[in-house]
Amino acid sequence: MSMMGVGIKPTLLRFLIVSAIGFLVIVLVFFLYGESPDPLQSPFPFVLSIIGFNLVSEGNIIINRVLDKKSPWFFKISLRTKKQLTYSILWTIMVSVTCFISLPNEIYGQPHFFMSAFLVFIFGLIFVLLFNSGLFLKSFFLNWKKSVLEAEALKQAKLLADYKVLQNQLNPHFLFNSFSTLISEIHYNPESAIKFTQKLSDVYRYLLQKRNDMTVPVREELDFLQDFLFLHRQRMGNALNVEIDIPEEKMDCHIPPMSLQLLIENAIKHNRASEKHPLNISLKIKESNMLSVCNNLQPKSNIHSTGTGLENISKRYVMLTGNPVKVNKTEISFCVEFPLLFQN
Repeated sequence: MSMMGVGIKPTLLRFLIVSAIGFLVIVLVFFLYGESPDPLQSPFPFVLSIIGFNLVSEGNIIINRVLDKKSPWFFKISLRTKKQLTYSILWTIMVSVTCFISLPNEIYGQPHFFMSAFLVFIFGLIFVLLFNSGLFLKSFFLNWKKSVLEAEALKQAKLLADYKVLQNQLNPHFLFNSFSTLISEIHYNPESAIKFTQKLSDVYRYLLQKRNDMTVPVREELDFLQDFLFLHRQRMGNALNVEIDIPEEKMDCHIPPMSLQLLIENAIKHNRASEKHPLNISLKIKESNMLSVCNNLQPKSNIHSTGTGLENISKRYVMLTGNPVKVNKTEISFCVEFPLLFQN
């Protein structure tokens, strides 16, 4: 049973240990100053001190627990350290001031009160925070071990994703379409054929350059996407409409590489598209920094979907954030939503 855990037993165990620490600190100060309040005659200051120590301890544990979800150590250690110290100091000060002003007025006039209170505050914080630090270090190393395993799993998922992307793009169907379009452009529009070849080269260059990256900025992914869409637009013309509405302040956020390309490729693969009934795809930011990729549904009857691409993106997001992507399918549309990562 971990004392950092959530539940009655670990919380009660922490309460008993911190209360014992608080009581020993008060006894120590009592021996230093024989005129300190008698706990039998004036129990309130002692009870209040022990409650204060427990509030400081539990508050710091809750702060650590929340920051583990919102700002994990392993992505931005310096930022996490600043947040941890800031919130812990503010919480400790707030609890200490609240306890101090909650004391009865007659307590303030007792001999050595302020020195006794100061020593209880200092010694109590030292021992309580040492106890908490021990818990945090244990939790930190357990999470570190877990993160190492998850990083290796994420690396394997990334390698698999790269392989699938390259495999999909290098399959005969894609090459046939690309070369057919290129031959047509060479015959009817040589200048456009040169641009088509350059874009095709840029697509593969990006795939090779980003094969070892876990995430990439949205800006880079969109630049790559424009090259990728150019190849399809040359073949599909007005049958493909892609609307991108990503504000500038979101461009430095991160997403897994090739995630947008995989979603758009799936939409093109599984839906009919013509100038009369075009395939419309939209990319935009929704609430809570969720990036949404939606397309109208015009399903092909002869395509069997394995869901491999979407499953791979979802697995990578589970490893990066603990949450899978959101999929919303209706009779007329198919939408995938996933959060932007590492926003400043």
